[in-house]
Amino acid sequence: MTTANANQVLPLSMLVLRLRALVLALGESVKPEWWKTKFMNETGFRFLERLYPRSAFRAAIHAAGRVACDVHDRSVGRIGVYHLFRLPESLEAEIHQIPPVSDGEFVERIRSRLGSPDDLMKMLQSLCGSEGGKDIAPGAKWIGTHSDLMMSRAFEKTAAVYYHSFSKEKPTFPYFSSEKGVDIGKE
Repeated sequence: MTTANANQVLPLSMLVLRLRALVLALGESVKPEWWKTKFMNETGFRFLERLYPRSAFRAAIHAAGRVACDVHDRSVGRIGVYHLFRLPESLEAEIHQIPPVSDGEFVERIRSRLGSPDDLMKMLQSLCGSEGGKDIAPGAKWIGTHSDLMMSRAFEKTAAVYYHSFSKEKPTFPYFSSEKGVDIGKE
């Protein structure tokens, strides 16, 4: 996203894909790591480019995302909840239909910043929209209901939770549930 199109509204599926990429890259680079993968770094990309020359970025997101999904599931549960790495089937299908080369500018930007968590944090902050960082306790954090998942604002809130969490170095796992305010992660 350049300055000229910084105010451009991203399709929801593209917003989710970018948010996943940034959270995965930050989750691998913070200390302590949130998950033990090494796909979202330059070495990981080079390895995946040999196997998947046209879709290495997507392969990295998929591979690291599987591990991140397990980490989130352990925190928030699996039944009746969704999170950034496990979304409704219709939204997952939209994400998988995005052509791998459709967001090349973003891929180049994130790739050039992989060694710099501060630069990745700036990119993550740009996805927060008008959502401000609040003092959020570590652990599972309820964001909204399943019906909220089809709105960009829900993912801006999710980005803000992750931004605050990474800046405080405390793992927080935002999720959506079928019922309002159900705190499944603390059972």
